[in-house]
Amino acid sequence: MARTSLRSVVFLVLAVAVVVSDAQLQLSETFYDATCPQAASIVQQKVNAFVDADRGLAAALMRLHFHDCFVRGCDGSVLLNSTESMLTEKEALLNKGSLRGFEQIDEIKMELECACPGVVSCADILALVARDATAKVGGTSWPVFLGRIDGGASFADEVNSSLPERTDNFTQLVARFARVGLDARDMVILSGGHSIGQVHCGAFFERLYNFQGLNITDPAMDPEFAAMLKVQCPPTKPFGFMALDATNGTFDSAYYLDLLTNKGLLESDVALLSDPLGVEYAIRAVQDPMAFLNEFGWAMIKMGAIPALEPYGWRKHCAFVEPKY
Repeated sequence: MARTSLRSVVFLVLAVAVVVSDAQLQLSETFYDATCPQAASIVQQKVNAFVDADRGLAAALMRLHFHDCFVRGCDGSVLLNSTESMLTEKEALLNKGSLRGFEQIDEIKMELECACPGVVSCADILALVARDATAKVGGTSWPVFLGRIDGGASFADEVNSSLPERTDNFTQLVARFARVGLDARDMVILSGGHSIGQVHCGAFFERLYNFQGLNITDPAMDPEFAAMLKVQCPPTKPFGFMALDATNGTFDSAYYLDLLTNKGLLESDVALLSDPLGVEYAIRAVQDPMAFLNEFGWAMIKMGAIPALEPYGWRKHCAFVEPKY
């Protein structure tokens, strides 16, 4: 999809608006124009500074938006700290020790509260941050529709059944995305988010050392690539890190080239090529990288419109909920 056609689709979406949940709230690119016109620029400046200091944060900040929207909708619930009565999403097996960027979100929220007290929601901050972090490391920008209402609850036991897992096959991935209103094509495109970021070596040890319990390397993995992985990730270092694609730190379509050349890491990534749709899209992304970058932006807009399950209100602090009086 060309850049101009993406903008045309975006303008159409803006014209009809995005209706969210029972509150009938309409997301709009201009939602804060009257109440906090500097919101987007504040977020962008902060994100640029964070990523300049630590390029790896780009993937972490994008990932927070994914993990937020797939559990209870895009409501900022992934940011909530646990309490005596509530073990939150942060503590779930798939999140604990792997998500980061919370301190940076808190810093952004603090600056926004100084500029425009009680206006910008934590969920909207996550959406803006994901866009700006992606653009900072090579992706194209996209319009972010704003006006999300923060949630007031977060439950660790809802995470594992909601988020895609590294061992999912194509059918399982499609089913998980369908639960939040995203289709198979959205899934294949959004999987391209693995263009940036790292993963623990242990996440692909089964493929590398014990494929199907046979104590062998997955025969579908490129032999030279497997040999390199064994040097970087010996069995004694499951908590070491490996880049998810060959151009670690740059958002591009190299992730799909890696898949097509048998250099994918996770089972869920390799699973994309088990279906003709995944194969077709991977080839297209490699042949037309700009089309992928633009389509990723559109898919992020669609994901960012997943409605909050239980809207609560705008939270002053992203890590906890203030009581309503």
